[in-house]
Amino acid sequence: MYPLGLEKKKRSSPSNRMAFWEKRAGLMRLMSHPVRLRILETLSKGSRCVKDLNSIVDIEQPNFSQHMAVLRNAKLVGCHKSGALRCYYILRPSLMKQLIQILSKEHEIQIRSRDSVIREAKMTARGEKAWNSVN
Repeated sequence: MYPLGLEKKKRSSPSNRMAFWEKRAGLMRLMSHPVRLRILETLSKGSRCVKDLNSIVDIEQPNFSQHMAVLRNAKLVGCHKSGALRCYYILRPSLMKQLIQILSKEHEIQIRSRDSVIREAKMTARGEKAWNSVN
C-alpha cells in the first residue's frame, strides 16, 4: 500500500501515449495557418476587439470570422460581447505565450556525427531498460 497521493504510477500504454500526441497534433494543425498564428501572437499580448484584430491580419471579414471560429472551437480563444462589440482573449495564455516565444526565434540546426548519434541511442536504450525494470 502506498501513502495517499503517492500511488505507484501506472505505465502509460503505447496506445495511450499515441492518443495523447494525436490530440496535440490536432491542436498544432489548427494553429498551423499563418493568419491564425498572427492572431494568436497578437492576442498573447492582450485582449483585442474584432476590428483591431482584423486590421492586423488584413484579410476579408468573412475569412477572418472563419479563422476566429476555428480558434474558438479549439478552445484557444474566448470572446466577450457588448452590443456590437466583440473582444477576444487567449484561453490558454501560458501555452500561447510559450509557443509564440518558441516559434518567434530562430533555432540553429545541429549536425552531429554518426558515431555520437549511435552512442547516444545505445545509452538511452540502456537507461530506459534499467528504469523500466525498477518500475
